[in-house]
Amino acid sequence: MHNGSGLRDEDLMRHLADLVARSYEGATSWADRLTVFQQAVELLDPVVRDVLAEADSIFLESTGEVTRRSVEHNDGSVGEHWELSWPRQREAVSRDGGPVPPVQVIAWFRRSFNHAHLRGSVAGDWPLQVTSTDDATRQLPIVRAIVEAELHQRIYEGRYPVMPVAVRRYSLPPD
Repeated sequence: MHNGSGLRDEDLMRHLADLVARSYEGATSWADRLTVFQQAVELLDPVVRDVLAEADSIFLESTGEVTRRSVEHNDGSVGEHWELSWPRQREAVSRDGGPVPPVQVIAWFRRSFNHAHLRGSVAGDWPLQVTSTDDATRQLPIVRAIVEAELHQRIYEGRYPVMPVAVRRYSLPPD
């Protein structure tokens, strides 16, 4: 379903249908909804990895490393984190004196929710309505938006020298 507006209406309509039916892509039990989530994560994995690899090539001059880790909370909520880290980011000190975190794309499913969501560490939540390769591919603009927002946040936190492309183009700031 696409109305030509550029909005990802299929995802939002399926998200609304989930809310009405109190299900996740037709699954009603937590175990079944968790299976839907796990399948969505596996289908989404190559899309996320491709976008992170693209960002690594363009902005980090292929110095980055992509990792994926699962998170489980005490209340049963689960998440999958794809992270892109690189030497300048790991060495940087943020504006508040702490570390500069890696770029993150997060699929998460709160135990108290009907369905899962896709987000970054700083970018909002999008419906995670993925049951096929076509669904996963449709998430490409969202994953790109998340990664762009994450990169911008890392530039803010670690200042421009955190980005290898900026150092090559503009050099390091004077001491």
